[in-house]
Amino acid sequence: MDPSIPDQRNGNGHRYVKYAMNRLLVRLQVRKKERERKKKKRPALMWETWEEENSMCLLENYSDDLDLDNQNVLVSETAEPPSNLTLPLLRYQREWLAWSLKQEESATRGGILADEMGMGKTVQAIALVLAKRQLQKTTSDSSILSSSPGTSQKFPAVKGTLVVCPVVGVMQWFSEIDHCTTKGSNKILVYHGTDREKHMHKLAEYDFVITTYSTIEDDYSKYTIPSKQQSKNLKPLVEMLDQKTVLKGGKGKTDSDPETDIRKRGRRKGMRHSTMTGKWSNNGSIDNSASSDEDVSRRKSVLHSVKWDRIILDEAHYVKDARCNTARAAFALESSYKWALTGISLQNHMGELYSFVRFLQVIPYAYYFCKDCDCRGLDYSFSTECPQCHHNRARHFLWWKKCIARPLRKIKYNGAGRDAMVLLKHKILKNLLLKRTKKERAAELALPPKIITLRKDSLDDNEKDYYISLCEEAMSKMDRYDRAGTQRNNLLAMFTRLQQAVDHPYLVEYSDTYYASWNTDAGSVEQSCCLCHDEVESPVVTSCGHVFCKTCFLDKTGSMGEVSCPSCSKPLTDDSSTYNGKGDSNSKPTVKGFRSSSIVNKIQLDDFRTSTKIEALREEIRFMVERDGSAKGIVFSQFASFLDLIQYSLQKSGIKCVQLVGSMSIAARDAAITRFIEDPDCRIFLMSFKAGGVALNLTVASHVFLMDSCLNPAIEQQAQDRAHRIGQHKPVRIVRFVIEDTIDERILQSQEKKKHFQRMVGGSFEAWEKLSLEDWVFLFECEFV
Repeated sequence: MDPSIPDQRNGNGHRYVKYAMNRLLVRLQVRKKERERKKKKRPALMWETWEEENSMCLLENYSDDLDLDNQNVLVSETAEPPSNLTLPLLRYQREWLAWSLKQEESATRGGILADEMGMGKTVQAIALVLAKRQLQKTTSDSSILSSSPGTSQKFPAVKGTLVVCPVVGVMQWFSEIDHCTTKGSNKILVYHGTDREKHMHKLAEYDFVITTYSTIEDDYSKYTIPSKQQSKNLKPLVEMLDQKTVLKGGKGKTDSDPETDIRKRGRRKGMRHSTMTGKWSNNGSIDNSASSDEDVSRRKSVLHSVKWDRIILDEAHYVKDARCNTARAAFALESSYKWALTGISLQNHMGELYSFVRFLQVIPYAYYFCKDCDCRGLDYSFSTECPQCHHNRARHFLWWKKCIARPLRKIKYNGAGRDAMVLLKHKILKNLLLKRTKKERAAELALPPKIITLRKDSLDDNEKDYYISLCEEAMSKMDRYDRAGTQRNNLLAMFTRLQQAVDHPYLVEYSDTYYASWNTDAGSVEQSCCLCHDEVESPVVTSCGHVFCKTCFLDKTGSMGEVSCPSCSKPLTDDSSTYNGKGDSNSKPTVKGFRSSSIVNKIQLDDFRTSTKIEALREEIRFMVERDGSAKGIVFSQFASFLDLIQYSLQKSGIKCVQLVGSMSIAARDAAITRFIEDPDCRIFLMSFKAGGVALNLTVASHVFLMDSCLNPAIEQQAQDRAHRIGQHKPVRIVRFVIEDTIDERILQSQEKKKHFQRMVGGSFEAWEKLSLEDWVFLFECEFV
């Protein structure tokens, strides 16, 4: 903060607001003079009119509190639930129904439901669909065919609502719709799996079509990334471009791959090559204009070939990165109404909120505008000249970037940065987002308490010696990478290896994948999942050198069959088999109940050793049963291999458990969930944060055991709320396992630092976008060394 500005945190709040208001008046006066100067040369443009509206908003709301956690106006109006809904709605859910019906009649035609996890967002969304359908029948409303800003009219309209959710949430949505609506009132289609396109001609028959993020991303990629044969046809174009580069004095690439080069050029410009015509598209998707006589479903994916009545993105933070293919696939879907459901509206930075704004096509924030005319568009993919107005590319700007992102990034929270915060709260969030918390609605929810316990244990001597040796190795490698300038590229592998060692040394000793990433040359392995674009969980290194979460990889390859890498378009295959870890799964019979690739089939079971954390878990399970003979628990870990070791150890102790992993089909996942819910002898549900941390309702469990900690505390919060949610009648006990004087404690301190930073800036604003090198070094410091 500028030292000349009074600090409102030191009791000078009134002086600060007065000072800030004076500065605002100066800025607005400058902007007004600039607009008047332009008006003398030409009529005012639409975006300039909106700019004046922004100025009025700033004057009216500049002195307001900018805490983004309190951005909602009070919603007092309620609506009665539709007749086809058999489940009664709580008051705050009826408030949502009234608010959402108004939203669909507004210019936004949708919005964001960001209620805290476990408050019934699924049921609320279903209620909206039924209520709107009932309203349309009584008023003979034809709004299903109505247009919405930014959507085309070239696709046939269907009556159905498309629900996009994680794989684990598919059967949850199916069962919720079936459970809370009258029998036979809705036709539901699960659009997933290798044979899904057999339903392509029947979409209009269904009221709900449920699909997954991996499905829409895969379907979208098929039509936006050129095939190998089409890339061969582009070689003359590639050679011509390279020749032009040489003529201009650029450096020619004699050893480059033409397919990769042309894709990279396309991605840099936000462009894709048409799979039908060989023309570059100017909207970031397929150019269908040259083949109008062909069936539209042959030119776009099935889901992208119709205009839905409504699209609902469940766990919408899956598209938080607007640049990834999953987000692009969601943006390309067309509908009359759009909704995003998420319990975590922001995890890391403001760019994630832009993804929601872009999906909802919010005017003007999601649009690019021309400085010289009223041209506007959702994409900015042309290289030199705008195809609409023919003005130069440099004359166009993204409204979000100009009014929100750039002021916040460059000027932080004073001056124009405060302007951006005011606009964000009063012009965007108040008109777009509804968020309630369990604490605010405690009287209505009547949930039992959530008791969080931090259990600390110490490593035994053997584990401690092993951990110390890894710490020393990590620090020596860090110094080497620092000298080579490649430190950041290798920190994640070292960090995760230490986490695994704290859980169980076997996870390091028998991990082929980590030998692969550890021994790979610096910089050649990416450090975030290429599918979910989040921190890698149980990494899989593919033959093309890209890294995926094991759950993401198995989900995509298992449900889609033969697919290509979203980063380089090469066939997506696991390359971990090329690295030899300890043990050989083919040298002895596999253990019943475990996959052939499981770590249990690599270790010598006669010499099986437990670990401090596994022993602590067994003790906590014993306490659980002693307190409540019918109690059940959920065990979370980041590492699927650790879950296998836990399962093997618990089964040896006579504790029945079931596991949910990313390689399981939807039917297998549903069977595992059903067994845990219905079998009274099945005490423990083992799952990874990635595979089961979202979209599950497991109120049959009253205990949650978190075996390791995540850098992002929101991930752990999601896991806890699988049990602490509507329908829970027992107190929920959360046990977090931490090993003293290890990286576990460093992660806890890191989480507190992140939470404190979030609170300082209004609850969820500009949290760590990336850990600094100093933060990583802090994580690696060890009391033992």
